[in-house]
Amino acid sequence: MVALTKSTTQFLAWTASKGIETPLDLNERSDGSRYTTAKVDLDNTSDILQIPISACITSDSLDGLAERLAYERKLESKSEFAPYMDVLPTLEGGDNPYLATLPRFWESKRLERVADSGQLERRMMNDARKDLDQWALACVDSRANFLGDGRYAMTPWLDMINHDASIQTRARIEEDKGFAGLGDILQLQSGKNYAKGSEVFISYGNLSNLDTLVDYGFVSDTNPCNTETIAVRMMGQQPFTLTVYPDGSVDAGSKATLRYNLATPEELEIFSTIEKGTGLGILAKPLSDRNELDVQSFIASTIDEALYETKAGAAETKDDALINMYLSARQKQFELAIERITHKFPGIEY
Repeated sequence: MVALTKSTTQFLAWTASKGIETPLDLNERSDGSRYTTAKVDLDNTSDILQIPISACITSDSLDGLAERLAYERKLESKSEFAPYMDVLPTLEGGDNPYLATLPRFWESKRLERVADSGQLERRMMNDARKDLDQWALACVDSRANFLGDGRYAMTPWLDMINHDASIQTRARIEEDKGFAGLGDILQLQSGKNYAKGSEVFISYGNLSNLDTLVDYGFVSDTNPCNTETIAVRMMGQQPFTLTVYPDGSVDAGSKATLRYNLATPEELEIFSTIEKGTGLGILAKPLSDRNELDVQSFIASTIDEALYETKAGAAETKDDALINMYLSARQKQFELAIERITHKFPGIEY
């Protein structure tokens, strides 16, 4: 912990003037990152933030929120949110967290080191919005929250609290009762007991390592919500995505697709006897021992191929902690998936 910067001190004074209340302290590290600690002991039902919605920058869509944020930035000191804008991450570095650590701003040479079968590249291409201000979009992607009434918000203080996927954070909006004059209030409960002085966390949602890498610039090697995906292409068939869950299991949709794709004409005859309107629910279970062995062999082979690439990539990126952790977690999950298959189907070839 280091002494608070002038911009952070001004931000805290501004939040108090806006009616934001919290039993938390805001702290800074030497790298410019911020974190929160408990001023007093907190239990799992304690309110850790009370924020008037009027103190938030809001919009009906994420794109609209990015446009609103870019507009407020252009106003500079004339914006009513100027003290908040001054503590948001930048692309230039300085006292505030550095947005250029996000993959969307990496140089191509660094991106090429991410050996994840194109998973990161596909995500970034899908998320790209060149028509929007890139600073504002990155801030919104990494800091915005959904209010529950159809609006999205950039919420001062809330976006200073770090993420822990194991915490069940609870939020609610108290509607304006007409007494305090602050309008609707967003209230956030801790979901966990905290001793005075300890760092306080919230959950940003059930996010995979890919999610947190792309939008927040960090990953976890113990993420209970992590999923890893592999794009699958089979000759003459529609491509699909195979998903591996934290326990090494594979998504039911991929197994159903493979049961159909790898079925013999005889095994497919059963579909002609399915009552109209019942769908393909029968594919939720093995069609036959032969078919299921082929399905599991295909899955193991597909994962093993991705594992080989990921393992090599992890070995070559030990000088880049972020990429290495991302690939190592992916490797661990794939190894668990293959172990799970070989345990259930001893001697399976893949």
